[in-house]
Amino acid sequence: MALNIDEQQLQAIRERMEEANQQAHFVIFQSVEKRTGKVLRLITDIDSFRAIQEQHAADSDMMIIQDIVPISDALARWAIAENMAAQQSANESVLADLEYYTNEVLKENKQAINPPDNGEE
Repeated sequence: MALNIDEQQLQAIRERMEEANQQAHFVIFQSVEKRTGKVLRLITDIDSFRAIQEQHAADSDMMIIQDIVPISDALARWAIAENMAAQQSANESVLADLEYYTNEVLKENKQAINPPDNGEE
């Protein structure tokens, strides 16, 4: 895994996430691609969810499956992986970390995990 973080850094990130959570809380949502029926569960803040839902209304049905995701170590690690993936979208290990930590948050919140992406479109 590309993600390397110590306990002190993790705590600082959780504190920042708690503050951000006051403005726009985190949600888990499900996206179903209209053309293929492919299901994907993702995490974001409520404001970003609304924007994503609007942008992709023509090709995907999106709904919140968990409103308010508790701030946890898994969510903090997901946030780091999400940030790294935004900066290094071509880095396979960073993308693998994001997929792993997304599933860790899903498991922690008793949601079905995403199946491995086998590259089929």
